[in-house]
Formats: sequence, C-alpha cells, structure tokens
Amino acid sequence: MVATRSAREDILAAVEAGVNDYVLKPFTPTVLTEKVDAILSARAAA
Repeated sequence: MVATRSAREDILAAVEAGVNDYVLKPFTPTVLTEKVDAILSARAAA
C-alpha cells in the first residue's frame, strides 16, 4: 500500500486489513523496488 498517512494507527489498520507492506509518500524508486522484491521473494519461498 502506498499512502501519505504516517500515523501508527493508520499503518496498523492497513496491516490488519491485509496489506503486504506500507510505503509512505514520497518514496524513492529504490525503496519501492526493495519492498516489491521482498514481497515476491517471500511468496516464492512459500
């Protein structure tokens, strides 16, 4: 999930709703690539 809301409660609500990860705007391409790679690696290992 990409969002602008950085409050702990917002992040926890998103995670509880089932998001794979939470990326705050603004973000760099490197951060986004790292997050996507981590999710894909975890799925491949499962």
